[in-house]
Amino acid sequence: MAIRVRLGQDEVQVEPGGSAQIVAFVSNEGDQPDQVALEVEGIDTEWCAIPIPSFQVAPGEEVQERILIRPPRRTESRAGTYPILVRARSVENGGSSTAQASLVIRPYSMLMLDIAPRRNFATPWRKQAPYELTISNQGNTEHLLQLNASDPEDSLAFEWEHERVNLAPGESRTVMLYAQPRQLPLIANPTLYSFNATARSVDDPLRSSTVQAQLERRGLVSPVVLVFILLLLLIGAIWSYTRPQPVQIDEFVAEPAQITAGQTIQLRWRVQNAEKVLLEPALGEFDPAQQRSLQVQPTTTTTYRLIARNRYGEQAREVVVIVENAPPALPPTIVRFWAEPTQIKRGESVLLRWQVSDATELILTPPGGQKLDPALPGFEHRPSRTTEYELIARNAQGQMVSKRVRVEVIDPSNAKILLFEAKPDLITAGETTTLRWEVLNAVRVQIDQGVGTVNAQQGEISVTPTATTTYTLTAYDSEGRTVTAKVTITVQPQPESPTSDPASSP
Repeated sequence: MAIRVRLGQDEVQVEPGGSAQIVAFVSNEGDQPDQVALEVEGIDTEWCAIPIPSFQVAPGEEVQERILIRPPRRTESRAGTYPILVRARSVENGGSSTAQASLVIRPYSMLMLDIAPRRNFATPWRKQAPYELTISNQGNTEHLLQLNASDPEDSLAFEWEHERVNLAPGESRTVMLYAQPRQLPLIANPTLYSFNATARSVDDPLRSSTVQAQLERRGLVSPVVLVFILLLLLIGAIWSYTRPQPVQIDEFVAEPAQITAGQTIQLRWRVQNAEKVLLEPALGEFDPAQQRSLQVQPTTTTTYRLIARNRYGEQAREVVVIVENAPPALPPTIVRFWAEPTQIKRGESVLLRWQVSDATELILTPPGGQKLDPALPGFEHRPSRTTEYELIARNAQGQMVSKRVRVEVIDPSNAKILLFEAKPDLITAGETTTLRWEVLNAVRVQIDQGVGTVNAQQGEISVTPTATTTYTLTAYDSEGRTVTAKVTITVQPQPESPTSDPASSP
């Protein structure tokens, strides 16, 4: 099998909502380059992400890839150990290799407790006050819960429908709780008691949730006092109904009183002795006991009029709301858009950064029109080839502006030049020197300066340059990618022959 895969660890632990990483080492044991697809089996596909799911592996090469495990913080991410299988599959021939690891989902607990009603009452005729206690297990482990209720003064007695509840992850149950004052006198002022209801895990007592509620104890008054109170109320009601009560507008305001077109305001009023109020222009009629405010959206400067009426008369008040035209939106501006770095090797990441103003949304292409928040410091991307990125800034009115930046991706050659030298590299004009070379993984090797194609592995050749010359060796791999090496031969001129001096002749 040409493709092999192994994992950097046999077990990885992660808590739901967090992330963990598995490193996969994929090697090509064949003699041909292969396109390999990396897959994860055994867990939900939403739990894992492979930044580069498909990649090229040269013969004899081992590639390291990351697999990110991110189980969501939901009850579906049950605690436990999950066997996972990482498969490296050859796209060329369909062959595959697998490696196994264990994913341990760590447990977390989140108990939620609610009680309804929050406040109840008990009387001599209604001794027990019922409460509905709703318990929710928002964690990823099962809990057996012990239910308990207590009040600081120990003035209440409690009775549970069930004292223990077993809840699976994501499950909710409602249990009845009955609270009763230990004493219920017939004549007594209302007394309010606070108590706590607690759900605590039997297996892990540190896991618990508490909710607070109140119980009001009500007593009875004597018949004489009751009749006296009713008589006073009756007299007061007759007097209040029969006496003239003129309408009074205590308050009529607009908040705010000055706005920009498109905004809303709140008209708020407070009146006395009114049976109804009317709002003009054409906003309707309202019951002052039921409604004391209204939201409106004026398009122009408007005068609002409030009329309060009863059977004895009416009273009116006005308020003016000033509406100004909205200022034109500033166009978005891309102050700067750059990449760090602008040149990378294949498989590396680039950080795209920007400085923008007056923009509500950014769109980055590639990858596929990614929408970004202008407040983000940058965006990391891993291009597979030389890419020109375009950043589009848009404001709330749809105005747009764009800038581009180019990132060069270098794909290194598999060919390697082990040796390229000249012996000697310093000669005299007319002399000969020897070029030697050793190359690996090359399908074709060329030397310039008229030498041409030479042996693709190793060799030597004699050259006689007439002047100082730099020779360049170019090695091509199976995909046509090149690697070069240079060597310079320095050529010295011939020494001048000695000449006789005429003055020295006899």
